[in-house]
Amino acid sequence: MTLGTDTNNLSKYNTIFCDSLQALEWAYKNGLPESAIIKTSAPAMLWDKKNNVQNIESKWTINELEKFQNTIQKMTENIFDLAMNVVGVERELALVVSQSVYKFQSVIYKAACLEECDFTDPRLFISIDGKAGPTGNIMNSPWDKLLQSNASFSIINYTLQNDEWNILTTQGVSYWRRLKIAGIETIIYRLSIKLMRLLPSWMFTKELFIPNENELNIEIASYLALHGVRITNISPEFSSNIKDTMFDEDIAKIYETIFPVVRKRVEQWVVPSAIGATMTLFKSYLEEQLKQFAVLVPSWEKVITKSCAMNRVVLANSPSNLKGFALAYACKKNNILLMSSQHGVTVEISKAHANNMSNVILDNSVADVMFAYNAKIVDIEKKTFFNKSKHYNVGMPLRLVRMLHKRAIDKPVLPMIYISTNLYHAGLSISPKVDYIRALDEHKLVNNVLSMIPYNVCYKTYPDINRRYADTDPVLEDIKNADNINLFSDKIDMRYLVYKYRIFITTCATSTLGWPVMSGNPVVFINRKYNNPLTDDALESLSRGLFVFNDNESGFHDNLRNFLSQPLEEIERLWKEKEAARREMIREYFSSHKSGAGKRSAKIIIDQYLQ
Repeated sequence: MTLGTDTNNLSKYNTIFCDSLQALEWAYKNGLPESAIIKTSAPAMLWDKKNNVQNIESKWTINELEKFQNTIQKMTENIFDLAMNVVGVERELALVVSQSVYKFQSVIYKAACLEECDFTDPRLFISIDGKAGPTGNIMNSPWDKLLQSNASFSIINYTLQNDEWNILTTQGVSYWRRLKIAGIETIIYRLSIKLMRLLPSWMFTKELFIPNENELNIEIASYLALHGVRITNISPEFSSNIKDTMFDEDIAKIYETIFPVVRKRVEQWVVPSAIGATMTLFKSYLEEQLKQFAVLVPSWEKVITKSCAMNRVVLANSPSNLKGFALAYACKKNNILLMSSQHGVTVEISKAHANNMSNVILDNSVADVMFAYNAKIVDIEKKTFFNKSKHYNVGMPLRLVRMLHKRAIDKPVLPMIYISTNLYHAGLSISPKVDYIRALDEHKLVNNVLSMIPYNVCYKTYPDINRRYADTDPVLEDIKNADNINLFSDKIDMRYLVYKYRIFITTCATSTLGWPVMSGNPVVFINRKYNNPLTDDALESLSRGLFVFNDNESGFHDNLRNFLSQPLEEIERLWKEKEAARREMIREYFSSHKSGAGKRSAKIIIDQYLQ
C-alpha cells in the first residue's frame, strides 16, 4: 500500500475507488485515463450511467441484502449470550459487545463489495476530506484499511474545494414560532436549570439528572421542577487521572469468545482475501469500543456521585449507545435508576423496527423505566430480546399535541409540501435497496408525480446533519428543473413549518410522520415496500385514517398523481370523512392520551421512584 502517491501523474491507474465528482474531475486533470474504471456507490457518480463508472454495490440485489439483514438480529442475540458467559462481564458491557458486532455489519457490507482482483491488481483510492457534520467525516468507505495487504494499492487524499455543509438550525424561525411550539414547560425547564444551579445542593432532597433532551424529557422535568425536584444537566467529566480499567487480557478474553461467530459471518459474505483484513478491523473496532466504555464509566460516576440529594434518578434520551451503556453501568453501581422516554413514533409502525433491523438494541434494553406514547410500542418492546424496562404508557408530549390546536392566525396558505425522508446511508441500511436505487425511486416520484400536479409543491429535503456523500443529491436537479416545485433545503425541523401547508405528502415509517399527522391537516403517505415500510397492522390502521399509497401496486405513480391533482377542497372533504378512523389510529399508534404526558410521568416518578 502506498500513501500520498504522485498526484502529478495518475496515468498508471486503470481502476480507482472514488465517491466524488469533484475529486474525479481533479484526477482526470492529473492524468487519470478517461477509460479508467471508476468504482463507486455515490448516486451522483452513477447518475449519467457512463460505461466506465460501476456501482460497487451492484452485487447487493434485494434478495441478497434481505438475506444479509434478516440474519443480523439472531447473531447479535447470540453474541450477547456469549459475552454474558465471560467471567466478569456484566449486562451493560455485553450490550457494548453485541452492539459493536451489529454496527460492524456496515464494514462487512462494504468488504463484501470487493473482488479478489482488488487485493492483487493496481488500485487507487481517492479519499475525500471536507466539512462533514458533528460525527466527523463518514464520506469514505474503509478501502484504505481493507486493502492494506495489496502492494499495488495507493491512496490520495483530496480536499473538497468551495466546500459547504450546514447542520440543523432554527435560523429563520421567529422567536414567537419557536416559543409557541416549545411551550411554557420549556421556559420553566430552562429557567429551573439556571436558577437551581445557583442554589446550594443541600436545599434539595430530590434530584433529576438529564444527560440529553427530547420533547417528553423536557416536559417531565418542568413538572418535577415545580414540585421541588432539582433539575441538573450532566455530561461525563473526563480526567487525566481516569484510565481505562479494562486490561488487555479481559478484551482478549471477550474477543476470543465471540471470534468464531464473527469469523463465520465474515466468511459467509466476503471473498477469501478480505477475511483477514476484515477480522483485523473488527478486533480493532471492538477494542476501541470496550476501552471507551471503560473510560466513560468512571467519567459518568464522577458526575452522578457529586449530588447531596438523598433521592436521585437519571432521565436520558436515546440511551442505547456506548455513552448510555456506560451511564447505565455507573447508575447501577450507585443504585440510581436510569429512565428514558420515547423519542418519536417509529417502532410501533415500522416493519424494519418490527424485525429490530434499524437498531437491534433499543432504549428499553438499558433503561430501568420507559415512558411511552402509546400501548402499541409498550407491547412491542416488552417482547424484544433485550428488554429490561418497566414501561408506562403516558401519551405524547405537548409539543406534538399542540399541533392539533392551531389558532386562526395559523391557517395554512400554501398548497402542498413533500417531506422527503430520502436519507442515503453509504453502506448498510434498513432498506434492501442500495443508495443509487433509492435515488432512482425518488427521481421517479419527482418526475412522474410531483412535477405533474397542478399545484405549487414545496420539496423539503431531509435535514441530515451528517454528510454521507460529497456531491449534491442528483435528485435536486430534477426539482430545480420542475416549474411547480420549490426546493426547501434549509436544515430546519419540520415542526416549525407545519402551520404553513394545507396538504402533507411523505414516505417511510419514520418519526417524521408524527408532525404532519398531529397537525390535523390531510396527510398522504407513500408506503414503500423496500424502504422502511409500515407493519401490516399499521398499514391497515393508517390506510383508514390517512391517504396511503403503496408503491408496489399497479399504477402507483398514476394513482398518486391523479389523487393529488384533485381540488384541494375535495381532498380536505375526503380527509374529514376519515376523522373517526383517524382518532382511533392516533390513539393506537401515536398517543394513547390526549394530553398530560409530562405531568403523568412526573407523578409516577415522584410517587414511585423519588420517595
